[in-house]
Amino acid sequence: MLDKLWLILIILLIISGIKGSILVKFKNYKIFSSIKKLNFTSLFISLGTKMGVGTIIGTTMSIIIGGPGALLWMFIFTLLTSSLIYIESYLGNKYKEKYKNGYIGGIYYYTKNGLNKNILAKLTLILFIITYSVFFLMIQTNTITNILNTNKLILTIIIIGLLILLLNNKISELTKILTKIIPVISILFIIMSLYAITKHINEIPIIISNIIKNAFSKKALITGMIIGVKRSIFLNELLIGTASMASGTTNENINNIASSLTIGTYFITYVISSLIALIILTYKGPLDYNYNNYLLKVFTYHFGNYGHYFLGIIVSLLGTSSIISGIYIGLSNLEHLTNKIITTTFKILLIITITTGIYLKSDKIWLFTDIFMLILIFLNNIIINKLKDKIMDS
Repeated sequence: MLDKLWLILIILLIISGIKGSILVKFKNYKIFSSIKKLNFTSLFISLGTKMGVGTIIGTTMSIIIGGPGALLWMFIFTLLTSSLIYIESYLGNKYKEKYKNGYIGGIYYYTKNGLNKNILAKLTLILFIITYSVFFLMIQTNTITNILNTNKLILTIIIIGLLILLLNNKISELTKILTKIIPVISILFIIMSLYAITKHINEIPIIISNIIKNAFSKKALITGMIIGVKRSIFLNELLIGTASMASGTTNENINNIASSLTIGTYFITYVISSLIALIILTYKGPLDYNYNNYLLKVFTYHFGNYGHYFLGIIVSLLGTSSIISGIYIGLSNLEHLTNKIITTTFKILLIITITTGIYLKSDKIWLFTDIFMLILIFLNNIIINKLKDKIMDS
């Protein structure tokens, strides 16, 4: 049933994406002219939310379940729907509000200020915080636990200590941390990936050919397309609300901001996901449907005895960047909209839910994540379509 609902949503998103590209006059594809005008603060906040362990897991799960061809469907879907990232970012900046720490935007603000629907705005904010600041972050700690394979009690203590430090930080300091950690993670991962791939450089043309052929196999068309697209949404967080949240942090040119966040989406899908896919597809060992075990085997194959440590470092850094982003998203909204009692309660609940991810089974977390993602994306798609006339100066 859930897969059928996702298929309907995917079709709706593709239709909205094509219409959106026409609406913004294809600015979502004119990225090269925007590179020199990048807004790095918004870009790094956006990448901080996107470049969690889901970046690795999403691609891995797509290939394991849907075959190599799922990667091509991820690419096609991102290309067709990138206008929705542009529009969401545009609206997030257009309807942002000023508060003591700067500016804030997001799905709540363009629903409230653009549609004038206060109840719907509150509903979307609740869904947004539950989806990202709870379930997305539970996936981070769950994956870190499974990859590091360390004592859960020790890891719980470390995670709680990290959360307490971050939760007591000023919100402005969290954005500074992200602008420093994201470039380091990106460069480190790209270097490691290129090292592994160059050892199998002669195999790349064959792998690319297999991806294209596999994409149109029966399995890929039935399973790979849905899984690939679903996980590409998890990768680039299409209409989850993080793009509009990141775009609302600045008062710079609205179209430059939207372009910056669209470039971030392309970077995640076409650079990071491609590197992960090539690392996986050059692996010669047997397929393992447990994505944690499979990743450990892949990294051990490419990096020998150090593979386990390399993967642990990457996953820990990616997970930390997402945790920082999730805390920033939750606290900045709550501090602007509510009182200290609710904010403090949220901090306590956040510590409980994130550490709970250490002990839960992965499939349970993914099930709830997929359900909340589906509801939130469906609502957001309706909202931005109702606000299409507000994209006046695109």
